Amino acid sequence: MAITDDLGDLYALLGVRPDASDEEIKRAYRARARELHPDTNQGDPTAEARFKQVTVAYEVLRDPERRARYDRFGPEGVFGAQPGGMGGFGFEGGLGDIFEAFFGQMGGGGVRRRGPQPGADAEVQLQLAFAEAVFGSRKEITIRLPATCATCAGRGTAPGTEPATCTDCQGSGELRRVRQSLLGQVVTSVACARCNGTGEMIPNPCADCRGEGRRMEETTLTVEIPAGVEEG
Repeated sequence: MAITDDLGDLYALLGVRPDASDEEIKRAYRARARELHPDTNQGDPTAEARFKQVTVAYEVLRDPERRARYDRFGPEGVFGAQPGGMGGFGFEGGLGDIFEAFFGQMGGGGVRRRGPQPGADAEVQLQLAFAEAVFGSRKEITIRLPATCATCAGRGTAPGTEPATCTDCQGSGELRRVRQSLLGQVVTSVACARCNGTGEMIPNPCADCRGEGRRMEETTLTVEIPAGVEEG
């Protein structure tokens, strides 16, 4: 269910009158947010969904322009379909920041360093004689697979050189961002874009693998063909 589905009356969500002042709306939101926050209602999806809806209501009513559109046109004036998503609803610096702070970083939050990523399954076509398909056989195949670069031993650096500490994250692989939210200061961590979260830069990459630490090489494998195998 979308957050904006079944919102009902935004003023009722916050428990305030339609003529409530900005300060009354702010106080009401803080009280409702503390009551419904997922940290104090762990394992309660209803409270979490309600918390998000209350946050949507506050983001609309705290902004004079959005509130005026809502008062005049109702939900369609704010959430109506327009190019770019929710018509007229500005996420930049508002709801997006709050959701990223309180929902995107829950459950551990930390950023893992990126290790070798698994590749796709290799697929090879073999021609089998009738007897091989019926009784099974053993075949040798030659395929190209990623392997550790022998020149740099997988380090990605040119021989005789070393990786350098990333100057953006100082080797931590993470960048910390501090945001001021309605519930206080929130610190979040994101992977460093400059070093892809590794904490290192390679100023002199290996010429053979171009700094990747791996390169495609031909490998011969022996595969067992089971008896009774069919096409595919």
